[in-house]
Amino acid sequence: MGTNPNNAPNDPPCGTIAYRLILKPAWLDPDDESRVKAAAFMRRNPRDADGLSLFDSYRVDMQACIEGCRSCDGVVTLHVGTLLDLGLTVIRDPEDSTKILVTNMPFENPNDAAQESLLDSVADSARIAKRCRHRSKK
Repeated sequence: MGTNPNNAPNDPPCGTIAYRLILKPAWLDPDDESRVKAAAFMRRNPRDADGLSLFDSYRVDMQACIEGCRSCDGVVTLHVGTLLDLGLTVIRDPEDSTKILVTNMPFENPNDAAQESLLDSVADSARIAKRCRHRSKK
């Protein structure tokens, strides 16, 4: 299993399970209910400039993640150790203790075979934990 290259004492351990909210229905594979598309893990500019944001399951529960967003279509889980094994850098979000950042996740539409392959590997490792149609009443 990978080790976190930063070795900072507060970085998430390899055994951490992270949640990624599915913010768009198009991120779910319509032909396979157990798959999420690689698009769910691409960083968007400029919003994700510091990294792809995930929730730390040790610090916040899944339902709180869902209820804290305006709109989502589900939640997938990722294993921090797997992300590290793929060569990704995973750190705690310095501005939000409930979140984890993957700082070198590719940006959307990378047009690079290696980055597209990395995104596919992340998507293959993700597990759909919950499908839902949450819309905030705010």
